[in-house]
Amino acid sequence: MVKLEFLKRTQTESQPLESELSFEEICPIWSKKLRNGIDEIDRMTLVKDSKYCAVGEAWGFTGKQTGYYVAPLIPIVGCWTCIRYGQKFSKTAREKKSYSDFEPLISDFVRHWNQRHKKIKKTRLDSILAR
Repeated sequence: MVKLEFLKRTQTESQPLESELSFEEICPIWSKKLRNGIDEIDRMTLVKDSKYCAVGEAWGFTGKQTGYYVAPLIPIVGCWTCIRYGQKFSKTAREKKSYSDFEPLISDFVRHWNQRHKKIKKTRLDSILAR
């Protein structure tokens, strides 16, 4: 039994720890826009267009998080939680414009992304770096 515990502990210790992705890595365009201040066009994009909002950028501007706009596909290819985050970004943009207003939402979204979808962005980043 002790040997088994030692082997388990050794395996987990030897695996490299993956670092968490930051908002800047997940959504580089929207990160920069929100930090520098958004104009009216950016604000309306956040309010009305889920494909091109911050959550849409995380998904590669594909609309995939919404199941390509086909509700039955959402559980298969998309994510209901990401859709709700998109709605929260929209609501925040409707009401406010400063980066500090988005910070709690960004933190929650980044936590969700790292827990559920980190491999999507990591795969995309690795393919870009390999070019």
